[in-house]
Formats: sequence, C-alpha cells, structure tokens
Amino acid sequence: MLKKGLMKVSCAILAGGSSTRMGLDKATVIFNGKALIRHVYDIAKGIFDEVMVITKDGRSPEGIPVKIYRDIMPLGSPMVGILTSLIKSSKEYTFVVACDMPFITEESLRCVIGNLKNEDIVVPQTKKGFEPLHAIYGKRCIPFFLKMLDLGFMKIQTVFPFLEVKIVEDNPSFYNRGTSVFANINTKEELEKFSQTLME
Repeated sequence: MLKKGLMKVSCAILAGGSSTRMGLDKATVIFNGKALIRHVYDIAKGIFDEVMVITKDGRSPEGIPVKIYRDIMPLGSPMVGILTSLIKSSKEYTFVVACDMPFITEESLRCVIGNLKNEDIVVPQTKKGFEPLHAIYGKRCIPFFLKMLDLGFMKIQTVFPFLEVKIVEDNPSFYNRGTSVFANINTKEELEKFSQTLME
C-alpha cells in the first residue's frame, strides 16, 4: 500500500528562505560534514522518484542533481514555495520539506505518506503545533493558496479550514536520537547546539 501511495507523491525541498538570522545561505551551511540541504536530499532520494528544489532566485544548491524551480511570486513565504512545487510537480501530491531540517528520517517521511488516502493535506501535529514543512499537499490546494496569497495571507494554515486535512498525531517516528525531526536550524548558535547533540 505504501509503495502504491509513493507513486503519486513527489518531494519538494524548500530552499528559498532569506536566512537573515544565519547571515548566509542556510541550504549550503555545513552541518556534520555536509550541507544542510544535502542531509534532506539524501533521505528524500531514497524514497521518491521525483525530487525538486524550490528556491527564491532559481539558483541551484551545489551538488544537488535535481530540477530547480524559482518561486512563482516574490513574496518570501513558504506558502509560495509550496504553491510553486504543486504547479511544477508531475504527481498528484507533493511532500514538502524544508532544507534546514537535517534530522528528518525515512521513517518520519514514510509515517506521513502512510496516512495519505485521498485528503488534500496530511500534516503532523505535536504539542508545539502543526508542522506544515514536513507535510503532503495535493494539487487541489493550488486555487486556495492562490486566493490566500492574493488576499495577503502568508501562513500555510490559513488554507486548512477550506480543504480536507488529515492530522498525524505525535509518534516515535518523529524523533531522531531524541531530537525532533522537525527541528530546523536558523542561527549559528543552533548549528553549534545541534552539532554537539549529534556527538553526544
């Protein structure tokens, strides 16, 4: 069942953040010996037969041999990245992940995929809230994202009330050696902290 579900799901890695807190391009920051985006890509390529990278300027992160697409709108919102991936994907559904989440695992991705039936969105939820950048979106989301962006709404969750959303509750597959797979790295301090976590 999971293999059949994978046939209709592509993967998009969002690498369009401005990285103002980091002070440099987060996608190419070295973490545990390789670029942050490479950690994500190496997991994704083992699951999906279509992987793409969505960037703000259309530039290709070095060493990632996939199709690169530029955000279709210059708004600086992850919603634009998701919308772009849905338009560009050849699949009915797209699993969207952020480039700065190096703790994701095959198990965490497969857990979400395994919950996909015919919903428009499948999204994890922990005690910290929704995790919309480790979630699946269907092409039926496109007009709703367009409408929300046109109205000036930038938060991904604003489309949830208008679509069929399946929530995946917190479970063990969402942790990697005690660290949340949703943990993202925004600052040099976080980079150092998480690097030390891996060495412990």
